[in-house]
Amino acid sequence: MKARGGSSADYPKHNFAIEFPDKISIAGMPRDDDWILCASYIDRSFLRHKLSFDLFMQFDEKNIAPKTDYLEVFRNFRYHGLYVVMERMDAKRLKVDKADRTARIFKEPVVFIHPSIPTKGSNPFKPGDLHHQKFPKFEKENNTSEMETIRNFIVDTDDSIFFCPNNGVSNYFDLKSIIDWHILLLLTHNEDGVIKNFILFKQNEAAKYSVAPWDYDHSFGRDGDSEPHQSGIIDVSRNTLLARLLTNEDYKINLAKRYNELVKKEIISNKNLLENIDLTTKKIRDLVERNNERWPHDDLYFDSVTFEQEIELIKSWIPKQLLLLDEYFNNILFLCNDSMFNFIPKLLK
Repeated sequence: MKARGGSSADYPKHNFAIEFPDKISIAGMPRDDDWILCASYIDRSFLRHKLSFDLFMQFDEKNIAPKTDYLEVFRNFRYHGLYVVMERMDAKRLKVDKADRTARIFKEPVVFIHPSIPTKGSNPFKPGDLHHQKFPKFEKENNTSEMETIRNFIVDTDDSIFFCPNNGVSNYFDLKSIIDWHILLLLTHNEDGVIKNFILFKQNEAAKYSVAPWDYDHSFGRDGDSEPHQSGIIDVSRNTLLARLLTNEDYKINLAKRYNELVKKEIISNKNLLENIDLTTKKIRDLVERNNERWPHDDLYFDSVTFEQEIELIKSWIPKQLLLLDEYFNNILFLCNDSMFNFIPKLLK
């Protein structure tokens, strides 16, 4: 068992990674020997991670995100607080074929940050591991050059090649996964997740790179510093891939059509979101109260609100966000209306 996290490592209540000697099931989830305990110290609702990950998996059964539940933790027989228990995003969870020499996992790679922007990379503990390579082990096979090739391809390649159906961007990325991730970022208003807080993985030689979300406490009405944010459409232009894709009419139409499909299925709907919130709130209300007695709010928080007030903040924020998203995507379809009559989704073939 070890403490984990970046800036969150300075919080009084720590996140933990736990490795058991044998595979066990926690909270009814599939058996594994590696688990993450998320302290949810800055998220007083305790549901932003779970709500975001569950939504992404509801978008498509092929989408992968951490399955989550809740645990009360005791250390040395003393109550230590409520935790969000999460599956670790490893090769097993990501369905990566470890026998395939082309399989890859990167955690928060800087591949979507412009090459001209100085960066120390996402792994300060391994010099040279610019893209935080998780599989294969960096010491055994360094795949930094592959990520750098893709990073430069995104910003340097001519449109005629970049958007070519056979040899362009779709040769590197599963654009259905990218579109769902893009929609999740906009829906949750997770500005922090635009260039980090995601896993980039390739399951086997036949697969393209897909995205799995990770760390979504900067969402649904709160920023990472605990300050409330208004509903709105976040700027994704810091992400070179999303910014480049948004210059293409086919991609924008596919993005808008996918959003409307999820709305029609009532996955993205005020009803679905609020039902998920109410279900989780009912389950953890008493647990959160005990946790708050163990970990009382301090000066770290932007304001002082109760658990119930935080839930109401989220529930009042969601319908405003959905209205703005409806307007945003309808505007895309309106501006692209002339081309929709002869639309061929080239990029998704």
